[in-house]
This record gives sequence, C-alpha cells and structure tokens, in this order.
Amino acid sequence: MSKKNIRYDDEFKAHAIRMVVEQNRPITEVAGDLGVSQPTIRRWVRRKSEPQNSMVKKLSELEAENKKLKKQLVNAEET
Repeated sequence: MSKKNIRYDDEFKAHAIRMVVEQNRPITEVAGDLGVSQPTIRRWVRRKSEPQNSMVKKLSELEAENKKLKKQLVNAEET
C-alpha cells in the first residue's frame, strides 16, 4: 500500500488552522471533519505559530537590549 501525497492549498490550511486556533476545536475533530490526518493538522498549526514565537523572542531580546542601553546612557550622563 503506497502513501498518496495530497497537496492542500493555503486557503484550506488556513481554514483548518482557524478551526483549531480561533474556534478552539480539538485537532482530532478538525482532522475528522476535513479528512486530513491529525499529524498534518498539528504540523500546520505549529508552523503557523512558529513565526509568532520567534517574533516574541526577538522582541524580548530587543527590550532587554534597550533597557541595558538606557542604563548605559544614564551612567554616561552622570559622569
């Protein structure tokens, strides 16, 4: 038995992701409704959230750097 590689368009993937993320529906339910495997839905949701996670991390790093630079500026102005 061979696996069939089915391609889903971006609109279909976005719909599935919205069902999980915005409607808080379980992945098992969404997968069953759409006829897509659970690991596939899980992967789509994870990939959608990865850029947001990296942006949050970058923002935290920039905030820490900003705080450090402000301290250095205050110290430089005092001397």
